[in-house]
Amino acid sequence: MMKAKAAVLIADRTFDFRELPVPDAPPQGGALLRVEGCGMCGSDIEQYKGGTAKAGIGAFPVIPGHEILGRIQSLDAAGARRWDLAEGDRVAVHGLAPCGVCPPCMRGAKCVDAFYYGFRSLSDGSGLWGGYGNYMEIAPLTKLYRIADDLSVEDALLFNPFAAGFDWVLRLGRLQVGQSVLILGGGQRGLASVLAAKDAGASQIIVTGLRRDAFKLEIARQFGATHSLIAEETDVAEAIAELTAGRGVDLVVDTTPNAFQPVTDAIKAVRHGGRIVLGGIKGHKDMPAFPVDELLMKQIEMIGALSSSHWGVQQAIRLVEERRYPVHLMHTHSVPIQDVEKAIQTLAGEIPDDPALHISIIHTH
Repeated sequence: MMKAKAAVLIADRTFDFRELPVPDAPPQGGALLRVEGCGMCGSDIEQYKGGTAKAGIGAFPVIPGHEILGRIQSLDAAGARRWDLAEGDRVAVHGLAPCGVCPPCMRGAKCVDAFYYGFRSLSDGSGLWGGYGNYMEIAPLTKLYRIADDLSVEDALLFNPFAAGFDWVLRLGRLQVGQSVLILGGGQRGLASVLAAKDAGASQIIVTGLRRDAFKLEIARQFGATHSLIAEETDVAEAIAELTAGRGVDLVVDTTPNAFQPVTDAIKAVRHGGRIVLGGIKGHKDMPAFPVDELLMKQIEMIGALSSSHWGVQQAIRLVEERRYPVHLMHTHSVPIQDVEKAIQTLAGEIPDDPALHISIIHTH
């Protein structure tokens, strides 16, 4: 029997490296995946610290990892017919598999019984439900996407953050050719939003970041940002007024975590009748003051964003495969699974003098 090598999160900030049996056959209607790599994002940090478990999302022990790239190891006839895939095909895995039949699914809302990769307990079946293992089971309702064989693992893994950019800027933000956008935050999702705006033909792409994020703002400019602002040194609303001749931007996308000032900045910076997309999780804290009257008087439309859609993933893969943008600039670290704990700490900013943007776990077989 084959064995999967996996990093198992057994408690807050505690990994155990294990070898787990790989099923002899795929689940009915599903597949077995040989994992090539897995990307990291902010939710991996929260999971590592125990925040997601406290919030009721997943439990210990668990194999984390929901930004997954791999090759089909095996699948049954039903899976092959549903996905139009064969053994050996390279695929990106959507991290969330909705049931498709509950009332929220039927109206396009959040599924009440969704399958979340990277958060499902080790005690559930084989337990191979996360990308921090080099083999995985794939449930039948999962969305799988073919992806080019000649892309590097690191480039291919960008399908996940880039999908959020397309969803937040275009599907939810409805940015049009020639319009202006302010992107608050220069992390993975912020830079993904820059690329989506550039790809859509935005006239002005303005990005904010912290002083310590200067290297990210440089990447934003290489991705197509027309202006970058250091948040600690700038009154964002005043800067936007100057850059837009007092009109304000058509769209604001907030990607900043755990900070409320950007929400206020968004309301002040957007034009009358403009739109704001909120994609930065604020740690389940209440905002101490909210400028409701300004929101009403300017007739602003505000919408919350979480995760990414089927359409967003398709657009992200298209963008990476077209090779028109220097997406490799997003990569800062590629690590083996044995170094996963240090990698999470690096992404969280806990390792001095080692700034991180996108980290890829690379598996060997």
